[in-house]
Amino acid sequence: MNFLSDNAATADRFGVVARRFCSVVENALGMDRTDLLTQIYPLLPKLIDEAINLPDVELSDSDDQIEETGRQAPRVKTRLNVEEWDKLYNALQEKLGNWDSYRHVFDPNEDDEAIMGSLADDIADIYRDLKEGLVPNETQQPQPEEIIWKWRLLFYSHWGQHAIDALLVIHFRLQNPTP
Repeated sequence: MNFLSDNAATADRFGVVARRFCSVVENALGMDRTDLLTQIYPLLPKLIDEAINLPDVELSDSDDQIEETGRQAPRVKTRLNVEEWDKLYNALQEKLGNWDSYRHVFDPNEDDEAIMGSLADDIADIYRDLKEGLVPNETQQPQPEEIIWKWRLLFYSHWGQHAIDALLVIHFRLQNPTP
Protein backbone atom coordinates (compact mmCIF):
# COMPACT_ATOMS: atom_id res chain seq x y z
CA MET A 1 0.00 0.00 0.00
CA ASN A 2 1.41 3.41 -0.85
CA PHE A 3 1.47 6.62 1.17
CA LEU A 4 -1.52 8.17 -0.60
CA SER A 5 -3.75 5.13 -0.19
CA ASP A 6 -2.65 4.88 3.47
CA ASN A 7 -3.86 8.46 3.98
CA ALA A 8 -7.12 7.75 2.18
CA ALA A 9 -7.72 4.70 4.40
CA THR A 10 -6.85 6.74 7.51
CA ALA A 11 -9.24 9.53 6.49
CA ASP A 12 -11.97 6.97 5.76
CA ARG A 13 -11.48 5.23 9.13
CA PHE A 14 -11.60 8.52 11.04
CA GLY A 15 -14.53 9.66 8.89
CA VAL A 16 -16.62 6.64 9.88
CA VAL A 17 -16.38 7.52 13.58
CA ALA A 18 -16.79 11.26 12.90
CA ARG A 19 -19.95 10.60 10.84
CA ARG A 20 -21.39 8.46 13.63
CA PHE A 21 -20.77 11.24 16.16
CA CYS A 22 -22.26 13.90 13.85
CA SER A 23 -25.29 11.71 13.14
CA VAL A 24 -26.01 11.33 16.85
CA VAL A 25 -25.75 15.10 17.34
CA GLU A 26 -27.97 15.78 14.31
CA ASN A 27 -30.62 13.47 15.78
CA ALA A 28 -30.38 14.86 19.33
CA LEU A 29 -33.79 16.52 19.24
CA GLY A 30 -35.47 13.12 18.97
CA MET A 31 -33.75 11.77 22.10
CA ASP A 32 -33.90 12.44 25.78
CA ARG A 33 -30.66 13.65 27.36
CA THR A 34 -29.73 10.25 28.81
CA ASP A 35 -30.09 8.57 25.40
CA LEU A 36 -28.08 11.35 23.76
CA LEU A 37 -25.22 11.06 26.23
CA THR A 38 -25.38 7.24 26.18
CA GLN A 39 -24.80 7.33 22.42
CA ILE A 40 -22.06 9.98 22.54
CA TYR A 41 -20.21 8.34 25.46
CA PRO A 42 -18.65 5.38 23.56
CA LEU A 43 -17.91 7.51 20.49
CA LEU A 44 -15.68 10.04 22.26
CA PRO A 45 -12.87 7.59 23.15
CA LYS A 46 -12.99 6.23 19.58
CA LEU A 47 -12.73 9.75 18.15
CA ILE A 48 -9.83 10.58 20.46
CA ASP A 49 -8.05 7.33 19.57
CA GLU A 50 -8.49 7.84 15.83
CA ALA A 51 -7.38 11.49 16.11
CA ILE A 52 -4.22 10.59 18.04
CA ASN A 53 -3.39 8.15 15.24
CA LEU A 54 -3.86 10.68 12.42
CA PRO A 55 -0.51 11.06 10.66
CA ASP A 56 1.32 14.38 10.62
CA VAL A 57 0.86 15.13 6.92
CA GLU A 58 1.97 18.08 4.85
CA LEU A 59 -0.41 19.83 2.53
CA SER A 60 0.13 19.32 -1.18
CA ASP A 61 0.25 23.02 -2.10
CA SER A 62 3.95 23.17 -2.71
CA ASP A 63 5.68 26.02 -4.52
CA ASP A 64 6.19 23.65 -7.47
CA GLN A 65 2.45 23.02 -7.80
CA ILE A 66 1.67 26.73 -7.63
CA GLU A 67 4.29 27.41 -10.31
CA GLU A 68 2.87 24.67 -12.56
CA THR A 69 -0.76 25.72 -12.32
CA GLY A 70 -0.30 29.42 -11.65
CA ARG A 71 -2.63 29.21 -8.65
CA GLN A 72 -3.02 27.56 -5.30
CA ALA A 73 -5.63 24.81 -4.95
CA PRO A 74 -8.72 25.95 -3.01
CA ARG A 75 -8.99 24.86 0.61
CA VAL A 76 -12.01 23.11 2.07
CA LYS A 77 -14.36 25.73 3.57
CA THR A 78 -17.30 24.00 5.21
CA ARG A 79 -17.28 25.39 8.75
CA LEU A 80 -20.66 26.00 10.39
CA ASN A 81 -21.44 29.68 10.43
CA VAL A 82 -22.18 31.47 13.71
CA GLU A 83 -25.95 31.24 13.32
CA GLU A 84 -25.84 27.48 12.62
CA TRP A 85 -23.52 26.88 15.59
CA ASP A 86 -25.74 29.01 17.88
CA LYS A 87 -28.82 27.06 16.83
CA LEU A 88 -27.09 23.74 17.56
CA TYR A 89 -25.64 24.96 20.85
CA ASN A 90 -29.00 26.32 22.07
CA ALA A 91 -30.82 23.09 21.12
CA LEU A 92 -28.21 21.01 22.97
CA GLN A 93 -28.26 23.32 25.98
CA GLU A 94 -32.04 23.03 26.17
CA LYS A 95 -31.87 19.24 25.75
CA LEU A 96 -29.26 18.86 28.52
CA GLY A 97 -30.96 21.22 30.96
CA ASN A 98 -29.25 21.17 34.34
CA TRP A 99 -26.75 18.58 33.04
CA ASP A 100 -25.14 21.19 30.79
CA SER A 101 -22.94 23.17 33.21
CA TYR A 102 -19.98 21.66 35.01
CA ARG A 103 -16.89 22.77 36.88
CA HIS A 104 -13.40 21.92 35.77
CA VAL A 105 -9.83 23.10 35.90
CA PHE A 106 -8.81 24.38 32.47
CA ASP A 107 -5.11 23.54 32.76
CA PRO A 108 -4.38 21.08 35.59
CA ASN A 109 -0.67 21.95 35.38
CA GLU A 110 -1.21 25.67 35.93
CA ASP A 111 -4.67 26.49 37.28
CA ASP A 112 -5.86 26.18 40.87
CA GLU A 113 -9.40 27.44 40.46
CA ALA A 114 -12.27 25.69 38.74
CA ILE A 115 -14.09 27.39 35.88
CA MET A 116 -17.50 26.62 34.43
CA GLY A 117 -17.80 24.49 31.34
CA SER A 118 -20.74 23.67 29.10
CA LEU A 119 -21.38 20.19 27.75
CA ALA A 120 -23.53 21.72 24.99
CA ASP A 121 -20.56 23.88 23.99
CA ASP A 122 -18.24 20.87 24.04
CA ILE A 123 -20.54 18.78 21.83
CA ALA A 124 -21.32 21.66 19.41
CA ASP A 125 -17.62 22.52 19.02
CA ILE A 126 -16.62 18.90 18.40
CA TYR A 127 -19.41 18.61 15.85
CA ARG A 128 -18.37 21.81 14.04
CA ASP A 129 -14.71 20.76 13.82
CA LEU A 130 -15.48 17.21 12.65
CA LYS A 131 -18.08 18.31 10.14
CA GLU A 132 -15.46 20.36 8.26
CA GLY A 133 -13.81 17.24 6.91
CA LEU A 134 -17.08 15.43 6.21
CA VAL A 135 -18.90 17.94 4.03
CA PRO A 136 -17.58 17.67 0.49
CA ASN A 137 -16.39 20.88 -1.08
CA GLU A 138 -18.83 22.02 -3.75
CA THR A 139 -16.07 22.92 -6.21
CA GLN A 140 -13.69 20.02 -5.72
CA GLN A 141 -13.23 16.93 -3.57
CA PRO A 142 -10.44 17.65 -1.08
CA GLN A 143 -7.41 15.39 -0.93
CA PRO A 144 -7.22 13.01 2.08
CA GLU A 145 -4.08 14.84 3.25
CA GLU A 146 -6.00 18.12 3.46
CA ILE A 147 -8.78 16.54 5.51
CA ILE A 148 -6.33 14.73 7.79
CA TRP A 149 -4.29 17.90 8.26
CA LYS A 150 -7.41 19.88 9.22
CA TRP A 151 -8.80 17.22 11.60
CA ARG A 152 -5.40 16.78 13.27
CA LEU A 153 -4.86 20.53 13.64
CA LEU A 154 -8.33 21.06 15.10
CA PHE A 155 -7.96 18.06 17.43
CA TYR A 156 -4.74 19.31 18.99
CA SER A 157 -5.73 22.98 19.00
CA HIS A 158 -9.42 22.81 19.88
CA TRP A 159 -11.82 19.87 19.85
CA GLY A 160 -9.52 17.39 21.62
CA GLN A 161 -9.84 19.29 24.90
CA HIS A 162 -13.61 19.50 24.42
CA ALA A 163 -13.76 15.72 23.80
CA ILE A 164 -11.75 14.94 26.93
CA ASP A 165 -13.83 17.31 29.07
CA ALA A 166 -17.10 15.97 27.64
CA LEU A 167 -16.04 12.36 28.19
CA LEU A 168 -15.33 13.00 31.87
CA VAL A 169 -18.57 14.93 32.40
CA ILE A 170 -20.70 12.35 30.55
CA HIS A 171 -19.06 9.57 32.59
CA PHE A 172 -20.14 11.22 35.83
CA ARG A 173 -23.59 12.26 34.54
CA LEU A 174 -24.42 8.72 33.44
CA GLN A 175 -22.98 7.11 36.59
CA ASN A 176 -24.71 9.52 38.96
CA PRO A 177 -27.85 10.75 37.19
CA THR A 178 -29.69 13.60 38.84
CA PRO A 179 -33.12 14.86 37.90
